[in-house]
Amino acid sequence: MKNKVIINGGGVAGLAMSLFLKKANIESVLYEQAKAYRKSGGHFVVHPSGLNMLEMLGLGSEVEKNTHFITDMAILDKNNNSLIDEDEMAEMGLDEIDLDDTPPFINAARYRLIDVLYQEALRQGIDIRFNKRLNGFTQDKDGVTVTFEDGSTDFGSILIGADGVKSKTRELLFPFPANPLKYSGKTAVFGMVDNDDLGKLKDYFTMDTTLMYVDENSIFFVSKHHPSAEEISWSLISERPGKLPKKDFEEKPVKELKKDIASKFEDWEMPIKELVMTTDHIIAKQLYMIDLMRHYYHGRVVLIGDALHTADPFAGMGTTLALEDAMYLAKMLRDNDYEDAFYYYEHDRKPRAEKVYKSAELINDPDAKFEDFAIFDEGIDAVW
Repeated sequence: MKNKVIINGGGVAGLAMSLFLKKANIESVLYEQAKAYRKSGGHFVVHPSGLNMLEMLGLGSEVEKNTHFITDMAILDKNNNSLIDEDEMAEMGLDEIDLDDTPPFINAARYRLIDVLYQEALRQGIDIRFNKRLNGFTQDKDGVTVTFEDGSTDFGSILIGADGVKSKTRELLFPFPANPLKYSGKTAVFGMVDNDDLGKLKDYFTMDTTLMYVDENSIFFVSKHHPSAEEISWSLISERPGKLPKKDFEEKPVKELKKDIASKFEDWEMPIKELVMTTDHIIAKQLYMIDLMRHYYHGRVVLIGDALHTADPFAGMGTTLALEDAMYLAKMLRDNDYEDAFYYYEHDRKPRAEKVYKSAELINDPDAKFEDFAIFDEGIDAVW
C-alpha cells in the first residue's frame, strides 16, 4: 500500500485492526477520541472464533491472564431452577456439541481487553493518537484526507471506520437517511463489583460457574471476568418497547437507578437485589441499532465492527464480529489492492453478519436448532 492506513476509533475493533495490519506489514495510524484509556465500560463475552483471532495475534497467554474462561454455565429461572434439561438439549441438538473439543467462551472486562491490545500495539510501535474526533474526510484518486475537530489533518491510502455504534465515519460515508440509528427496543445495564465489597455475596457470585438468569423479558448475566475474581461483572439486558427519556435512564442518579433495578429481583431466590445495591460502577444504556448494511464501503473508506453491524446483545457477538472483521480485512489488504480487498471483504463477510443478526431473533423460537445460531459456528477461516 502506497500510503499508510488511517483507522478512526481505538476500541477493540480499531486496536485489533492496527495489529492485524502490522501482521500484514501494512503501516497504520490509529485515532481515538478519548484523552486516554481508563477503567471504564462494561463486560462482554468473546466467542471461540473471536478467541481464535486474539490467539492469531499472539495474545493467547495475555488473554488467559486477564479474562475468565467460561467452562461451566448455569441457565436458571428466578427460583434458581435450571431452565434446560437433557431432553430439551437433545431436542435442540445441543447434545451434539462436544465441549472438550470446542474452544471456550471468555468473559472480559472491556478495559482489560483494551489494555491487552493497547500494550501489544505499543510494543509493536503502532502510532496511536488520542483526543482526536473525526470531523470529515475527502477522497481522491491518491487517497483520503481526514480532518479532525481540532483542525488537524492526515492523509492515507484508505480510511477504516472502527468507531462503534454511533460511528461518525458511517454517518459521513452514508449520510442520513441511509442506515439511520434506531432504538432497538432493548436496554442494557452493566455493573462491576470489587470482590472486597461483596461481603457474604462472595459465596454466591465468585465461583467459576457463570450464571445466566432468564425471565420473561430479560436476561441477567453474572460472572468473573478475571482469573483472580478480584472483580465480578454483571449485565441486565431487557426488552422495553418504548424509549425512555435519558433523564429517566442513562442520566438517572446511580442510587435511584440501583433501586429501580434491584426492585425487579425482590422475590428472587438468589440475592441479585443485594448484588445490584452493592454495585457502585454502573453503566445504563438504551440500545440502538441499524439494519443490515447493504454496503460495507464506498471508495477508499470501509467500516468494521459495531460501526458496521450493531450486533444485538441477545446474540452476544459484537466483539467477536469486530475481531473477525479486522483479521479478514487485513488479510484481504495484504493480498489485494484496496478495491479488490474491499469487495472480497464485503462479499465474504455478509453471510456471517446476516446469520449473527438473525440469531437474536431465534432466542425465543422453540423450533430453532443449534446450527441455526451463529453462536455455534466456527465463525471464520482462521488461516492467516
